[in-house]
Amino acid sequence: MFMKKIILLFVLVISVITAFSQVSQIDSRLYAKYSEEELLDMQQNRPYDLEYLNWFVENSYVIKDVANPEALNYPKLKYMDKETKMESSEVTEFDAENFNIMEYGFEILARSSNVYLIGNTGKILVFYSSSDLTKLYNEYKRRHYENN
Repeated sequence: MFMKKIILLFVLVISVITAFSQVSQIDSRLYAKYSEEELLDMQQNRPYDLEYLNWFVENSYVIKDVANPEALNYPKLKYMDKETKMESSEVTEFDAENFNIMEYGFEILARSSNVYLIGNTGKILVFYSSSDLTKLYNEYKRRHYENN
C-alpha cells in the first residue's frame, strides 16, 4: 500500500512538472499589440493561441525587394496604434534587424496573399493567406512534435 502511494505521488509530480513545462513563453514582440494582462491571460487560459501568435510573428509574411515601388498599386503599410487598435501613419523606413510585424496594421485574407508597400523603401510585405498559414502552422506543429 505504501509503495502504491509513492508511485502515485511520483506520477502526480511528473504530471505537474510536464504541464508547467509546456506553458508557452511570451514572445516580446507581442507586447507591441497586446497588453501584459492580455498576454498573461492567453498564457494561462489559451496557451495554444499564444503558441500560434509566437509562431505567427516570425512566419506569417515575407519581405521582398521591388524595383519600382511607386509603380505598384498596393496599399502602403501603416503603423498600428496600440491603444485604439487603429492604423495610424504610413511606414516610411524599414529596419530588417528590428522589424516587428505586431507594430503594423494589416489584414490576413482567407484565400489569397495580401501585399503592402513599405513606404518608398523598395520593399513589399507579403502576408500568406489564412489557409496557407493554417497549412504552414500544422506542418510546423507536426515537425515540432515529431522531434519531441
